[in-house]
Amino acid sequence: MKNIILKTIIIFSLFTFLNQVGFAASSAKVMVVDFPLNDLTDLPNPPEELARIAYFNVTFKQQLSDEGIEVIPMSEQIKAILAAQSATYLFDHTDIAASMAEDSGADYIIVGVAMKPTYLFVYPRLLLVDIKTKRKAFSAYVQMEGSWLEKDTTASSAKNLANKAIVELKKLAGPAN
Repeated sequence: MKNIILKTIIIFSLFTFLNQVGFAASSAKVMVVDFPLNDLTDLPNPPEELARIAYFNVTFKQQLSDEGIEVIPMSEQIKAILAAQSATYLFDHTDIAASMAEDSGADYIIVGVAMKPTYLFVYPRLLLVDIKTKRKAFSAYVQMEGSWLEKDTTASSAKNLANKAIVELKKLAGPAN
């Protein structure tokens, strides 16, 4: 009887330890670059559209965080590049973005852009980049239709895109998930 109890305790302890190791491996550290608006319409960057994209960014990061992804803040260097360059610069130069995130402690960087080719919709697109290899690991997008007054649509789109990234991050973390 003592052997059965001892074996049960050992197996339970081992199972608990392995679950903790698996959970730790799934906790990716990701630097998320704000999605800048690339508005190609005749009246670009109205304040309402910029506010919608800002809300999209907050909701996107919150969804990642809510699902156990550690979101690393953007570096000052990346913020300066966003302010000085075109909306698509880091999206087009993910190797530069990854280089600027090397000392952040993040494993990946998400670089996005919110493309607005028409008044009818916005395409927030993202690239998930492995910081060590500077290679793109995943890409995804959503189509956000409707006006900037529809906060539920914006939040839903941000969560949808974040969930696509979360699924991929869990795959990249390995079989413990």
